[in-house]
Amino acid sequence: MTKKAGMVTHPDGEVKKYAVIGNPIKHSLSPVMHTAAFRALGVNATYEALEVENLSRAYDYLKENYAGINVTIPHKETIVELLDEKEMAADLIGAVNCVKFGRKAMGFNTDLHGAISALKDVVPHLREKNILVLGAGGAARAIIFGCLMEGANVTIYNRTVRKAEALAKEIGEKMKDIEVQRRPDPVGFDILINATSAGMYPKVDETPLTSGIPSNMVVMDIVYNPLETRLLRKAKEAGARTISGLEMFVRQGAESLRIWGYDPPVSLMREVVTKELMKND
Repeated sequence: MTKKAGMVTHPDGEVKKYAVIGNPIKHSLSPVMHTAAFRALGVNATYEALEVENLSRAYDYLKENYAGINVTIPHKETIVELLDEKEMAADLIGAVNCVKFGRKAMGFNTDLHGAISALKDVVPHLREKNILVLGAGGAARAIIFGCLMEGANVTIYNRTVRKAEALAKEIGEKMKDIEVQRRPDPVGFDILINATSAGMYPKVDETPLTSGIPSNMVVMDIVYNPLETRLLRKAKEAGARTISGLEMFVRQGAESLRIWGYDPPVSLMREVVTKELMKND
């Protein structure tokens, strides 16, 4: 398990430790964002990025040494079975990206809050909107359930068709039937959401979509590094409205802080991450 640290040191009091786990994790700006938030709040806390390959082996160490963790690819679904309890939304979705450790390990899904909040800033009413979601992993699951809760119609595409079909079947049994595409085609949809890692740094030339993007749709990408992915550039060129992954990232991070008992400085968190991404560009 390798570490990338972001620290706030305070001379007095107990220091609480937080982290984001994933593999790979070097791209994560969660330490920068949360460290800035802790500094602004004046709390005794540290936040670091931990590269975790085998979650089952690392879990007891995490539970014993950290007050809370964020969870990213590829552990959002596998961590579910290791927890003591889960909030209702996380249990329904079957994916967790935030954990609060204490007497019990409690799992939450802040991806749902972050994604739907960012989406509704641009499209306030999602009821009856036709949405195409690319991906079938943990983030996709949260976004799909969130859209369905808002009354939208959802279709999914995933490179591995069997995984998309299995997810569609599960969602149909739990909530509502959704369609599965055999190839990604955005024509006829109001909203396109990329919930894959395609285009994420360092593979910035990748795109999850090769067909044309209609000018009358909204395109959202959950990838926040780089600030503007190739997909979003193509969408802007086509005349579509776009939503950067930065918004979902900041809002899910802020929700994590609330779960851990802090009042998040959201504007500062957005500013810090934006500056870091612009510096990297």
